[in-house]
Amino acid sequence: MVNCILIDDDVVALNVIKHYVTSTDGLHLLQAFTDAVEAANFLKNATDVDLVFMDIEMPDMNGLELMQSVKNMPPVILVSAKDNYAIKAFEQRAFHYLQKPLSYAAFLGAIEQFCKLRRPEVKTTDHIFVKENGTMTRLKYDDILYFEAWGDYVKVHCKNKVYVVNSTMKSIEDKLQHNPLFLRIHRTFHINIHYLESFDTDTAIVCNKTIPIGHKYRPDLQSRLMII
Repeated sequence: MVNCILIDDDVVALNVIKHYVTSTDGLHLLQAFTDAVEAANFLKNATDVDLVFMDIEMPDMNGLELMQSVKNMPPVILVSAKDNYAIKAFEQRAFHYLQKPLSYAAFLGAIEQFCKLRRPEVKTTDHIFVKENGTMTRLKYDDILYFEAWGDYVKVHCKNKVYVVNSTMKSIEDKLQHNPLFLRIHRTFHINIHYLESFDTDTAIVCNKTIPIGHKYRPDLQSRLMII
């Protein structure tokens, strides 16, 4: 969740951004200010603000001055009716600069960029360790064909061997969620799409093995693949 505050002395413009924020999943509006000085005092004591939307031309204190006045200023998206502040905005390390009248498409584009940079980097490896009969064995992802739920265990089908591990499919799915090679296509099967040979609406063929495709997993499979 991204906690936002809004600062703009123009009530109409403020209400537009407020509507965009409250209508967008993943955003939470903490406060909206029409007074820059009041907003600056709030920011000096706030610890939970992730993103600030702010006008530049405001009485008493403009947006650039506000950014300079607050130590550890959160990322700022400046919103202005004029484009002549862009260079100064980025000199002040503004995250983004949007022009009024602000469209939802432009707003959403800035949010997507912010969320992408905010997302922590995921460290990936080329292998996983499986424990079978007390022995930890290193398996390269490229050697794994698919995972199959088997009672209280999971079978790890590899090119030359099948390993049986004490795990659940949910645990397997959680560990592989950031790996683009693997995809769950059924409550019982999690496949390496590199070895997917063909599929229709109900079944997939992985290394000559026919595997069912669950209805709720089908959209993910189709979106992951390049289909022409």
